[in-house]
Amino acid sequence: MTGAPLVALLALLQSQSSTVEEVPNDPQAQEGFSAPESSGSSGGSGGIGFRALLEVGPLSFPSGTPGGEQDLFGYAYPSLGVDGGEDFAFMLGAPLRFRLLDNAPKQKDQDYGAWLRREDWDERSDYGQVVRLLRIGDESGRFGLRVQPFLEESLGRGYLVNRYDNQLNPNYHPAGGTLSFAVGPARVQLLASDVLAARVFSGELLLDMGRIVSDSEGNFDRYLVRASAAHDFGEAGGVTPEATLASVGGEFAMYKGERLRSWALVAGGARLNDGAQDVGALLGVAFEGNFKGTQLSVTVQGRRQGGGFRFGYFGAGYELSRFSAVGFSEGPQADQRVPKDFSGYLELSVARGDGPDSTEVVASGAVEYSAFGRADGDLSLSFSSPGGTSRGIARVVVVGLGDRPRYSVAAEFRQRVLPAMYVWGSGATEYFPQPDDSLVRGVSVGAGVGVDFARH
Repeated sequence: MTGAPLVALLALLQSQSSTVEEVPNDPQAQEGFSAPESSGSSGGSGGIGFRALLEVGPLSFPSGTPGGEQDLFGYAYPSLGVDGGEDFAFMLGAPLRFRLLDNAPKQKDQDYGAWLRREDWDERSDYGQVVRLLRIGDESGRFGLRVQPFLEESLGRGYLVNRYDNQLNPNYHPAGGTLSFAVGPARVQLLASDVLAARVFSGELLLDMGRIVSDSEGNFDRYLVRASAAHDFGEAGGVTPEATLASVGGEFAMYKGERLRSWALVAGGARLNDGAQDVGALLGVAFEGNFKGTQLSVTVQGRRQGGGFRFGYFGAGYELSRFSAVGFSEGPQADQRVPKDFSGYLELSVARGDGPDSTEVVASGAVEYSAFGRADGDLSLSFSSPGGTSRGIARVVVVGLGDRPRYSVAAEFRQRVLPAMYVWGSGATEYFPQPDDSLVRGVSVGAGVGVDFARH
């Protein structure tokens, strides 16, 4: 498992001196956790900012084969970023793993130069990992473009793409991209899970009906209609069956205040593939508020779904479930059929912090329980001490609890020891897809030091 939730990273970074949203470390060692800010940074948001970073250390990593042993790697991550303010940021980096100790089965001769791990760079999509961040414009404004590894990505309310992580497969390292723009009462968001290959493509059209039928500002942003579709071509990071889904939903603002908003939700969805043309529907409520420095978001839904369709189909564990829906060798999610039944869904996120001089904590989680006895969950927790001297993050993804469960766990910690130096340690479960679509599990553990520099 990889992936700190992006919302957590942004919350932890928003008060730091550089607005570059950094994704510095090894994808298998909790991708997306930013290094503590160097005291060499100079504050201020004006002008162009630059950021350089180098992390090194030993890494124990599985062979990724049935019955394989642990290998020892030397890990290095150099990166360089440019921060152009609110409308532009760019960062390049290359996570590099050099095989030092090759236990059975022997794989070193297959590596590049008998050193650089081949599976990290053996398909076109892997070269997308060099782009750690490209941000142009503002996604909440008229136009926004973003390219980076996806860690907890949702499209709209998450009816199709929800808390999606494209870094779960340890041999597949794509960069995802989103494009959003607004024209009058309409807003369009497009998402690609892999900008270099045919994988998940999705899009959503959001219409503000209040702006269409009324000139009164009191009706703006109150009556919304969402239409979305998503398709997985299944042609990168391993070949898996295609999946096509669509959804239509509506939202009504029950209350809109300065500190609290509440919504009533209704939506329907369908799987459109031959032999899996199943449908679903949901009713729910959502609350969003800000109370004395604490940001809170709660969503509760009752769902009717099943067969080949479920809401949040492209979810946190999808990059493994596309090979084995649950467990380790149960067939791809695209072919799975579950009982048509009711389920309850709860999503909660809490962010607490009063700026860089206080402790900042972000907790986020989603749990769905189906009446036929299956539960799925995704939980994460991150913190940053005053000044960002200490930072930690952990995430747990559970798929198929009560059926044939699969657990993905990752944790990472960073501690600054000098103005421009910090130490880091991480651990994570790893699941490697095999030619027969089964999964082989293992554990990675790493530790090391990092040096960084930031300047405006």
